[in-house]
Amino acid sequence: MAACGSSAGIGPTDAASLQSYANNTDNLTSFHFILTENVSSQGQNLVVKTTGVEQASSSGPNLEMQITSPALGGTETTIVDNGTAYLHVPPTQQSAAPSSSKWYEIALPKSGLSGTTPFLGGQSADPLQFASLLKETSGNVKQLGKHSILGKETIEYSGQVNLKNNLNKLPSNLATAIKGAGGLIPQTLNFNVWVDSAGRIRQLHIPVDTSVGNIDLTMDFYHDGLPVTITPPPVGDTTKVPYSAVSGQG
Repeated sequence: MAACGSSAGIGPTDAASLQSYANNTDNLTSFHFILTENVSSQGQNLVVKTTGVEQASSSGPNLEMQITSPALGGTETTIVDNGTAYLHVPPTQQSAAPSSSKWYEIALPKSGLSGTTPFLGGQSADPLQFASLLKETSGNVKQLGKHSILGKETIEYSGQVNLKNNLNKLPSNLATAIKGAGGLIPQTLNFNVWVDSAGRIRQLHIPVDTSVGNIDLTMDFYHDGLPVTITPPPVGDTTKVPYSAVSGQG
């Protein structure tokens, strides 16, 4: 996805700079995203791909995303609109679903998007939470050179985030997932990030090596600032389902 260009040596190379790039990205009002995860465990390999759009609103982020994975047997679609989530699961998963409706309508708890992970196949509901990791960048930062990412000229950096020291500073969804992993995730995450001339993240790559397997995560941000339309499904196609039915929480 990245093609090498000229050598390094342009722009600042320090943790504070990466933190400012994360803030710039966090302030986007609308964007498209692609999240790809390659999971390897016990000799099995699984690729999970999520594509979608996000738009900022006064009630929190609204988004539409499609998760495709062999484990799902198809594509799962989630729409979040003003505090309500709508979930459409593949036909292969319908027998295990709360009802046979085309869409399940779930009123999100006050935690908002951070509470949607249980029924998003483990995905972060808000893609910007991955970019927010860089706000806790610590240690040495290296500049690796210029690359073209999705048609944008960028500079690549590498750095680290110390999870042990910064866990409580991370977005709630990520902090909860890390705590729930029971020590499987290493205390330090390494990452590579590609930043454009406006100081916005275009691509983020995080490899995670655990005691039971490996996860290779790549997040792309593009078309930021372009109008995004997020439309909930027709009322006649939805069935209201309590949050507890999809989250496993009473």
